[in-house]
Amino acid sequence: MILDVIYAIILLLVKVGLKLKYSVTIKGAENIPKNGPIILLSNHTTIVDSFLLGCNVPRKIYYMGKSTEFESPAKRIFFYLSRSFPVRRYDIDPGALRNAYRIIEYGGMVGIYPEGERTWDGKLQSLRRGTIRFVLSTGVPVITAGIKNAYQHQPRWGGRIGKPPIVLSFGKPIEVKKIKGKDQKKSDIDDLNDKIVKAILELSE
Repeated sequence: MILDVIYAIILLLVKVGLKLKYSVTIKGAENIPKNGPIILLSNHTTIVDSFLLGCNVPRKIYYMGKSTEFESPAKRIFFYLSRSFPVRRYDIDPGALRNAYRIIEYGGMVGIYPEGERTWDGKLQSLRRGTIRFVLSTGVPVITAGIKNAYQHQPRWGGRIGKPPIVLSFGKPIEVKKIKGKDQKKSDIDDLNDKIVKAILELSE
């Protein structure tokens, strides 16, 4: 209960800050189920993506965040209070997977950036096969999100290109057939990967 209150306060403060700094348009929010387990997959363009999505999705998002961001005690406390949990990049992380499965089991929404890192040039990068395999193993519907124009505000390499209005678009649920890891075929992974890439590109371009 206390954590929920703290989360609500953090969300309110972040919302105010984002509203002062950015002009954000939301499209397709009605595509997000109001309850039940869901996985949110989005392109990753800036360090504020999680805040942009978290403040504009009508549900709590439990985000996987790179473990290095949790090394600072202050950041660790903030991210935990913001409903994020650490994951080691470029490696299999059993602890992060357990957290994600637990959230899904309790009907929550898990947010993942399937590229594994922020883009350097604003374009969608290849998706991590580990993410696709995880999604297949859950059989949980996927909501894709496209973040458009945020990159120009805060590109990874620094500076600013411009200040166009940011557009957050959400696609219709992609149904996923549950396939356990040992039973997953290359064709299963490739097919789901292609669906997700196509959806994110359509939403973010």
